[in-house]
Amino acid sequence: MVRLCGAYLALFAFSITVLLGLSAGNPIEVILPRAIWALVLFCAIGLSAGWVGSRILDEHALRRSREMFTEVDESEAQHEPQAPGKDTGAAKTLVGQKRAEVRAGAGAAAPAGATSSARAPATAGGGPR
Repeated sequence: MVRLCGAYLALFAFSITVLLGLSAGNPIEVILPRAIWALVLFCAIGLSAGWVGSRILDEHALRRSREMFTEVDESEAQHEPQAPGKDTGAAKTLVGQKRAEVRAGAGAAAPAGATSSARAPATAGGGPR
């Protein structure tokens, strides 16, 4: 996005400078250096504007993702089922521990002798022969 903004703005400035110079009747020796200066100047302006726009979009996306995931966590905490006659404090602790395990990767080490059913990723050469 950054380079596109710089390129678009530079091309726009170059073409406008050439068209206005030709319409004013200026010789090409005057028009071309002015157009090149406009190209360089507006490329720098476009690059900086594109960078600012990119940062704004990145920060907005990050904020929205944080809002969405905190809403999910809060809604799960509010809508946990309560068993009648049971202590809800122990149930909440157990649910919190399970969530922490899932977030941490929950599959610590496999028991001794256990084999993995996951296949190894394919190699560029097609694997062992």
